[in-house]
Amino acid sequence: MRGSAVFHILLLCQCCTWAHSEADNDAAQTLDQGLQAEIQGVETNQAENTKQINNTVDLWAELKELRDMTIELKTDLKHYLNILSNNLEVRISSAEKEMEEIKSENAGKERQINKYDDNEQTYMSAIISVSSMSLPTDQPKVAFSLGLTNAGRLGPYNTDITLRFSKIFKNYGQAYNPDTGVFTAPVRGAYYFRFTFCEVNNAHWMGIHLYHNSKIIMTNYDRSNTYYETMSNGVILELERGDVVYMVLQAPYTVYDDHRNYSTFTGFLLFQL
Repeated sequence: MRGSAVFHILLLCQCCTWAHSEADNDAAQTLDQGLQAEIQGVETNQAENTKQINNTVDLWAELKELRDMTIELKTDLKHYLNILSNNLEVRISSAEKEMEEIKSENAGKERQINKYDDNEQTYMSAIISVSSMSLPTDQPKVAFSLGLTNAGRLGPYNTDITLRFSKIFKNYGQAYNPDTGVFTAPVRGAYYFRFTFCEVNNAHWMGIHLYHNSKIIMTNYDRSNTYYETMSNGVILELERGDVVYMVLQAPYTVYDDHRNYSTFTGFLLFQL
């Protein structure tokens, strides 16, 4: 009886041991699975951190490269700007020198034109004075002195045009008609005519005819090789009463005048025939 009781106690202890061993195995397995999951999580986080670190390193490398490129571009740009600045200064200096030369040349031309105009006026006054001294008292007073325009350049035109001198300095005897640009001889006699024309740009040519009735008496051409260029001529004509004299601008040429009276037309009766 006692031996049977001991046997049952030992058997119960063994069962408890087996039960406890199985519980420990299950707990160990659960713990192992948890550790594996933690390890995988750490490895995953480590991989992501490594990737982020690599990306950060690549980004810094690209930023450094961009910085170096920017520094190099700034250096090149500064060099090119210095070259452009030097070239611009040289060009400006050259342009200023050319402008001074042009101004000096133009001033010389204007002085020549003014001197020429003064000489022409003196010459005309002397002729008129001499003619007046030798004229009979019954001879009509016929003389005109004209300026072309204040409008600047005339032409080019497609056809020849009669020039109408709109600025009347003197018109003794009213033989010149500013509306038509034609001088009509009031008496038979010897007449003197003189003209001066101007151009102010070397891209233009002047071309002028002096007509007696329908006949070309004189033709003049000239090109403005400098800022101011003038051409002049004169002639004595024998006219019958009613004959006409006028100036014609040829196509496609140009002339220039303004308030300084560069282009003029003058004529007067020397004596009757």
